[in-house]
Amino acid sequence: MPGRPIQIIPYSRSHRRSLLELMGSSRWAHSHLDFVDVADWLAGEDRLLLLAWQDRQLLGCLGLSPAAAGWRWIRLLGIRDGCMPGALLREMWARAESECRCRGDAGVALLALSNWLGTYLAGLDFRSHDDLITLQHIGSRLPREPDSPARLREVEVEDLERLWQIDKQAFAPPWQIERDDLWRTFRVAMSATVACVKGAIVGYQFCVRHGDVAHLARLAVHPACQGQGVASLMLHGLLSDLLEGNFDAITVNTQRSNLRSQRLYARFGFLRDGKDYPLWQKALPPVGEGA
Repeated sequence: MPGRPIQIIPYSRSHRRSLLELMGSSRWAHSHLDFVDVADWLAGEDRLLLLAWQDRQLLGCLGLSPAAAGWRWIRLLGIRDGCMPGALLREMWARAESECRCRGDAGVALLALSNWLGTYLAGLDFRSHDDLITLQHIGSRLPREPDSPARLREVEVEDLERLWQIDKQAFAPPWQIERDDLWRTFRVAMSATVACVKGAIVGYQFCVRHGDVAHLARLAVHPACQGQGVASLMLHGLLSDLLEGNFDAITVNTQRSNLRSQRLYARFGFLRDGKDYPLWQKALPPVGEGA
């Protein structure tokens, strides 16, 4: 990359068009934005988004989510064709890592949706800790409805803050959901139910639709109520409705290390479909400690 030195600067609104063009044209592009497109994500708050410029040309971008329980996700990564991905990514990451440490972040994670990412992440001292695996429902029969003290009802807007609190306790970092992502998922969900015990919400599920595929996007149960059939009740209710619909597939993701979750889904007829994505992460020492 001959020319003037590369400048790493924060994103601003004036850069929007250049960034969208980069993400739309580069083969070295990664986006993990779930239910929002790049343009909408750029308008979010508290995200960390850095750009690499040289001679008035945008060479790369690196975007991290707001921190949840001290962890951020790399949500956006783009490198202009013709650049050296490894060298440019090192420069952007050095700045991002410094800013994350100054903000007191505990670590950064990335879901490798593209094969090319692994080599470069290893060069930045990220480590592959787990895999996100995909399960697909097979068959049309369900086990008997579980015996559970919970009762199901549809989610109401007023429930969302409670659902976020449950989610934070049900999942360990970096798998906890951001508050804005919870709201976005609810807005696009085709099915959203809560499980209540004596009137108190103890769990929830959101299911979304992608064309002819139904995808269980989130299922969480408060730790104090796990093992009481709450998750099974929500899954039974959801699948009872979905199996009456005209879907080509019903899918869900979980972690390879989460054997309890896999056993739950297996009881309801879910099998792995081979679509696995490595989770890479890097713990960040506090400022003042060694990198």
